[in-house]
Amino acid sequence: MSESLPLKFGFQVQVANALWRLVWILFFRFSPPFAVGWRRLLLRSFGAKVGSRVRVHATTRIRRPWNLILGEEVRIEPQVILNANGGITIGSGTLISQYAHLCAANHDYRDPDMRYLASPIVVGQDCWIATDAFVGPDCRIGNGSMLAARSTAFGKLPGGMLLIGEPATPVRPRPAASHTSGSSRC
Repeated sequence: MSESLPLKFGFQVQVANALWRLVWILFFRFSPPFAVGWRRLLLRSFGAKVGSRVRVHATTRIRRPWNLILGEEVRIEPQVILNANGGITIGSGTLISQYAHLCAANHDYRDPDMRYLASPIVVGQDCWIATDAFVGPDCRIGNGSMLAARSTAFGKLPGGMLLIGEPATPVRPRPAASHTSGSSRC
């Protein structure tokens, strides 16, 4: 696991956060379903690295988009929360289903002041983060894995596996046909 770093809330970061929230409310959130290119442009204009043919739903809530990296053909469904305070990298061909929450920061429970710590999340290529799943700070999910609905992921998880539970554990291999590039998804 990598070391968590205290999150900085300096004036410039606060201004950037406020500007992004304003842009999200006025131009991202209420953009029509077909405006995926427009949403990619908005994310890129705030420093996100966004691959081609990425589809981010208008209701996706993103914190600190400048810490977000999306590979080719990533699909992010409605009502997903991407708290990229510590950085989020999502590999090519990955699907993030509705209501999933990727949170790359948390409070330090050992600190009496409960400082906010940031740690990166890396989701590999051709993964599926299913409905209402939670991915915590400093989590790495290997290529081709599926995190089942309502499961929680922490730490390093292997590739090519079905991951289930709280915390998620590998249950069995995920069939290869279900996570190869270009396959049809739900």
